[in-house]
Amino acid sequence: MASPTIETAHWLAIRARVETLALGVTLPIAWPNEAFTPPAPNTNGYLRVTWIPNQNRRLFLSGSDPHQRLSILQIDLFAKRNQNIAVATELAGKIAAHFPADLVMTAHGVTVRVQSAPRVGQPIDDETFVLVPVIITLEAFA
Repeated sequence: MASPTIETAHWLAIRARVETLALGVTLPIAWPNEAFTPPAPNTNGYLRVTWIPNQNRRLFLSGSDPHQRLSILQIDLFAKRNQNIAVATELAGKIAAHFPADLVMTAHGVTVRVQSAPRVGQPIDDETFVLVPVIITLEAFA
């Protein structure tokens, strides 16, 4: 099997880390482009993972030298409604803590690093769950 592209290795490093999340409650994960049926309202909820490749920066003279590859990992927590918001923000905080600044994730020779402490966003109430986004900024040199 041939080695995966830089982008695929980047994604595989991220996914491997997300798969090790331990929140004290089991939440199904909606992965990009994979079949998923959200759980019924009034359950514990679920996570939605989105990886957003952002910008590649050329830092060196030669085009074959590594480029800085910036991206964003957003993990949306869809938590149970009609309970103290501290429950949802505590879970979101645990997700953020799982991706501390300078955490290194590697797959197929590509290393991805968390640039800074993740941001836990404002809870957003919808009809079935309360959404709390967790935004993680990443970089890789490849």
